[in-house]
Amino acid sequence: MAAATEETFEFKTEIKELMHLIVHTLYTHKEIFLRELLSNASDALSKVQFEALTNPDIYDKDQVLDVKLSIDEKKKLLTIEDTGVGMTREQLISQIGTIAHSGTKRFMKELSENEKKDEKDKKSLPDLIGQFGVGFYSAFMVADKVSIETKSMEREAPAVAWESDGTGSYVVKESERRKRGTSITLHLKKEAKEFLEESRIKSLVEQYSNYLPFPVLLGEEEVNKHEALWRKSKKDLKEEDYNEFYKQVSTDWQEPLHYEHFSGDAPVQFSSVLYIPKRAPMEYYGQDPHEHGLKLYVKRVFIQDDCKALLPRFLRFLRGVVESEDLPLNVSRESIQNDANITKINKVLTKKFLSALKKMSTKKEELYLDFWKQFGRFIKEGVHSETTYKDKLLPLVRFYTSKHTDNPTGSFADYIANKKEDQKAVYYAVGEKVEQLRRSPHLELFQRNDIEVILLTEPMDDMIFNQIGTHEDMKLINVESGDLELPEDIKKEVEEVEVSDDLTRLKDKVKEVLSDHVNEVRFSKALSDSPCKFYNASGGISHNVQKLMFNMDGMSGFPLKRDLELNPEHSYVKALAGRLDNDSVNDQIKMLFHMASLLEGTLEDPQELAGLVLPLLR
Repeated sequence: MAAATEETFEFKTEIKELMHLIVHTLYTHKEIFLRELLSNASDALSKVQFEALTNPDIYDKDQVLDVKLSIDEKKKLLTIEDTGVGMTREQLISQIGTIAHSGTKRFMKELSENEKKDEKDKKSLPDLIGQFGVGFYSAFMVADKVSIETKSMEREAPAVAWESDGTGSYVVKESERRKRGTSITLHLKKEAKEFLEESRIKSLVEQYSNYLPFPVLLGEEEVNKHEALWRKSKKDLKEEDYNEFYKQVSTDWQEPLHYEHFSGDAPVQFSSVLYIPKRAPMEYYGQDPHEHGLKLYVKRVFIQDDCKALLPRFLRFLRGVVESEDLPLNVSRESIQNDANITKINKVLTKKFLSALKKMSTKKEELYLDFWKQFGRFIKEGVHSETTYKDKLLPLVRFYTSKHTDNPTGSFADYIANKKEDQKAVYYAVGEKVEQLRRSPHLELFQRNDIEVILLTEPMDDMIFNQIGTHEDMKLINVESGDLELPEDIKKEVEEVEVSDDLTRLKDKVKEVLSDHVNEVRFSKALSDSPCKFYNASGGISHNVQKLMFNMDGMSGFPLKRDLELNPEHSYVKALAGRLDNDSVNDQIKMLFHMASLLEGTLEDPQELAGLVLPLLR
């Protein structure tokens, strides 16, 4: 059935709201519309360039790939025309008028939240537009009407025209266009006459779109540099060049935290520019609007926008471009994952980047600290999942320690360099917060003997440290472990405990009263100020991980018993030993158990504790 000659459509509600904002509220940075429309045109050219490699039936196949800008001062028209993939009637309606393709909801939410921020923390409008992919609609900041004519690469698809004044509806009709691609004509507002000046348009292309991979022509003049940035020599580029290119390839609104310009000749030839964003991707906050992966080019031809195969998963936060001369032009997206040359590039690129990180960690410590705070979780993920790179990743790991609680600046190398002469192990503690760990009873012994303890606060840390096992011939031991493998003099001091008959009876009584909660009970002089603490007689995995594993085995309905250590020198413990015949001793022993939980930062049974405490408040 033939499509209707002309039809009027209403914009979705969210897009109407966006149009209203753009036309009536947002007055600054109007020039950003050109960056967005040129970026869209470049994407269309990249798509048809890739399709032409494998589709012999593509319409207008010999068309030159470029973008043309034309100005009609008399009619106040600015036209951006590309020879890209074009759109069918259905695609035009879907991509211009449908919420699914615009990111408008997220844009509106971010814009609303942005207005509430302090001036110093606000993002600029061009940053927000670029970040959320609603760039087409920015045309209405400078135009009171926008017209589109497009012809798809699909040979049988008719050309189609689109037109709207941005007030709520648009018209779609047939077009006489015969050339493949898309032209967008802006009917400029009176106050936008600056965009009819050639010099202004040239400066905007140079500022925002200089490194687009296709020629941008104004009349007969090519106004962008067109040469790929990653192919240039580093000495010919400035930091501003890298920063502007980053915004083009990432849609990020900030400058990058850091960049690296790499190339390789063996075992495979490639050139690349990799960027570390300033912020970790939103996946750690429940969402991530970006597909991870690098842009892949082969012999200057764009192949894939998010090539995940170029990097191991733990480096998925990186943005950038890789180009190779050693891949076939007709490589398919499906075969990339298993291509031998892609695998080689992955290995070389990863090693080069990790070496660059190591250099940063020693030469630019403050920059590396910024990196670690944002992306340390990814490096630890790599330690856990990529045994191939373990030796390169461990020197990059940073952590808080009992001697460095302000920032995670500790490293394994620093820890081992500062250990006590007869220290046999690397000691670490796991908890929710550094401040909580710093006051943990588990640290009393180590603080008393000036032994540094690594403080870990993220859920994966305990599993990773257990997986590492040893480093530089030193065993990694959780301070909760029942066997800390202490230096001999300290071990002797802690374990040589002479207890009275009353304390021996107390130990037996504690095991009896807490039989549902406790396996082992022992005395030790490890504690200084606290009356008790839990320990793990069976090993160094923290109680939180033990509990997780216990629940995964379907045992959540049963109590996970603990091992309890008592301080024979503490007044509360001594007092308990002296009142074993008192009627309230059972409740006081239960209080001891809850005290150990509270000192650990947890609470096993708050209702029972409340029942024990309330009588004391009467």
